[in-house]
Amino acid sequence: MECSEVSNLIMKYIDGDISEVELKLLNKHILSCESCHEEFQMMTEMIKCINEMPEISPPCDLEEKIMNRINREREASSMVNMLIGAAGMFAFAYYMIIFVILPFMRDAGIGQILLGYGAFVLGIIDRYFIGILVYLPITINNLLTLRKILLQDYMNIMIFISGVVMVLNLGLIRIINLQRE
Repeated sequence: MECSEVSNLIMKYIDGDISEVELKLLNKHILSCESCHEEFQMMTEMIKCINEMPEISPPCDLEEKIMNRINREREASSMVNMLIGAAGMFAFAYYMIIFVILPFMRDAGIGQILLGYGAFVLGIIDRYFIGILVYLPITINNLLTLRKILLQDYMNIMIFISGVVMVLNLGLIRIINLQRE
């Protein structure tokens, strides 16, 4: 029997899960191998010392500390999930702009139309500048509330949609590359 096998038998002996045949093999090897005998003595003495130690009661606030730590970990995990969802939404928006909106605007001549609308909007902003300054904090608060609702309620949907769009875009890129070849 090899010494590596004896180490396993020593652990089985300490656990109280050793058969009679294994115990005989262990005793036989320990009598002939000094290093295994020393390991066996050391392990049994260590277990004996551990068993003789008094039991220690946990502090009364241990459960509260553990639950507080778990809650902090959950909050941190929630923040990471929110950031991942936001990254998915930004990726989705990026691909929509690159592959849908910009080609449509280029083909339809919408650039000129948008410049006209931009001039119109600037005229409105000039006339209602004071009104905008008054309603801007309210609007920002409403937008932040809407963003929070969207991030919380639709995060998984947006991640799924952005994943599908990314896969479709990769497929489209592959098809375009195959057509070029």
